[in-house]
Amino acid sequence: TFTVKLDTDPANEVVIALESNDISEGTVNPSSLTFGAGDGTWNVDQTVTVTGLDDDTADGAQEFLIFMSVSSADGWYNGISAGDVTVRNIDNDVAGVTVGSISGDTSEIGTTATFTVKLDTDPANEVVIALESDDISEGTVNPSSLTFGAGNGTWNVDQTVTVTGVDDGVVDGDVSFSINLGLVSDGGYGLEIVSAVYHDMDVTENVRAMVHNIGVTIQNTGGALNAQFTDPHPGQPKQFTLVYRISGGEAVTVTSGENEGDINVEVNVGAPVVNRDDDGVLLSDLSGTVDETGAVGTFTVVLGSQPSGGSVAVAFSSSDTTEGTINPSSLSFTTATWAVPQTVSVTGLDDDIDDGDVGFTIDASISGTMDVAYANLQVLGVLVTNINDDTAGVTVGSISGNTGEDGTTATFTVKLDTDPVAEVVIALESNDISEGTVNPSALTFEAGDGTWTVDQTVIVVGLNDNIDDGDATFSIVASISSMSDHVYEALSWENLLVTNRDDDTARIVFGYVSGKVDESGSTARFTVKLDTEPTGDVIVEMRSSNEAEGQLSPQALTFGVSEWSWERPQTVSVWGIDDSITDGNTPFAVYSFTDGRTLDPNYANVLGPRLDLTNYDNDFPPIPAPPPVPPTRQPPTAPPASRNALHDWLGMFSRR
Repeated sequence: TFTVKLDTDPANEVVIALESNDISEGTVNPSSLTFGAGDGTWNVDQTVTVTGLDDDTADGAQEFLIFMSVSSADGWYNGISAGDVTVRNIDNDVAGVTVGSISGDTSEIGTTATFTVKLDTDPANEVVIALESDDISEGTVNPSSLTFGAGNGTWNVDQTVTVTGVDDGVVDGDVSFSINLGLVSDGGYGLEIVSAVYHDMDVTENVRAMVHNIGVTIQNTGGALNAQFTDPHPGQPKQFTLVYRISGGEAVTVTSGENEGDINVEVNVGAPVVNRDDDGVLLSDLSGTVDETGAVGTFTVVLGSQPSGGSVAVAFSSSDTTEGTINPSSLSFTTATWAVPQTVSVTGLDDDIDDGDVGFTIDASISGTMDVAYANLQVLGVLVTNINDDTAGVTVGSISGNTGEDGTTATFTVKLDTDPVAEVVIALESNDISEGTVNPSALTFEAGDGTWTVDQTVIVVGLNDNIDDGDATFSIVASISSMSDHVYEALSWENLLVTNRDDDTARIVFGYVSGKVDESGSTARFTVKLDTEPTGDVIVEMRSSNEAEGQLSPQALTFGVSEWSWERPQTVSVWGIDDSITDGNTPFAVYSFTDGRTLDPNYANVLGPRLDLTNYDNDFPPIPAPPPVPPTRQPPTAPPASRNALHDWLGMFSRR
């Protein structure tokens, strides 16, 4: 089985059709997978089952593909390559010939005995087995050959062979003889000439057509290949090379010495008709875990039976040397050590890619033996999974600090957690460009060049406004894209929060005062404006602390949100109130404030500045009456006036 899921939520339903490219080796179920749009199924693993199909042919392990084609109304998914899945169907058939037991003994009076012959697997081509008595003076065999067709179902049908005793007229006692069987066709069962080449000083020519007398001579030990080369150019330097196979095994090359004439190569091919059920190379399952940290797993190997004719060499190889290696790469078993388990170690190899747990095979094969029963064997490998230790991700460093409306900047760093398989681009932006911007707007990480481990620095710049909006938090958001690395493309970014410090305070500002206030009607003037941009209309109330001394106009000022309104000073006039009282110069104050009618909450119920003024008096106190003159002493009353005043005056003094 294997699983399939999408890397991103599609805009429309996505259908993936599945098909085996060789339905004689394996089938796939289901035939299609459907992923809905917006329903959360896109990232849920769907399981696909691949079933191996059986045949009766010893065709070895056969690889086939599961094709996947993607269709959708979503243009990003429609027609994209989903890749093919390679599957190996392990063969369970071994070419061989099964010979039944002889029915009895023959005799010189013509008594016959029989045995049966059939093949173990359906051959790829017609198979002919030659039969011969090794002592025709004692017995004959009929027929002299058996033929099994390919693909017609005759391969597993017993064919009967009759052995007839021969009378020799000699009192020689009971004599044993052998019926030898030899294969004369089908590369999977018998002998195959790969090439026969003649070399001289100037030219290399194919002389396969000149190879003659190729056949099988039946012997007790099996068969022998006879190939005779005829020298096409006598007297010239030359060399003959013969390449052959035995029962589908490894190719063997035999080369003559230089300047030899005709050569005859005889190769003992053993007895391929022997059917020993216990023959085999037995590999245990893997013990331990293989992973990218270098963990080592092991398996053991023994032979199923004692080999004949020397040792058996078994070679091992990894099907994926980027995921795992083996040690040793070959083992040798002798007639003495065939049953002693030998250990092979498998070491996982590390990479920096989030490629998941990767399965591979330790393949085994017979690399050398004189035992044909082993030479014909197909050895099943050991399945290994290299556990991945990499997880794709993006590492974002901590923000260095806050930004500010005064232009203070902050920085952070970004790098990848694993080496991508294709270029990865991370696009960056602020979710509130009125508070902060980000530079650069995109980061690029290449595949395989080592840049994924290098921190790239991002600068965040705080932006200024004229509003008392407090410290504002905004986010750096990102989107990750890649043309071919779907692991990274499916990742999400956790937004990075940044605080932009405010430098504005909502307040009412008074300008310079011109003029003075007095009871004669003089007027003082000053301006009023806001220090920050409001978010709604602001109404500033103006009040005198003593309207008996001073009054003002206007008593309410409205500042709007437009720049020309809140920044434009408005003038307030203050004049003194006259009275008829000499009360001197009297201080009073002008107060400013806002109330609930203001729509900007930062300006609502704000107490503004206070302006202290003096109303100069124009009344003077009355001039005080002069102090009373003390009464003067009156002279005595004069007598009636005389005619002579002097006489009268003098007479007054004379009377005293």
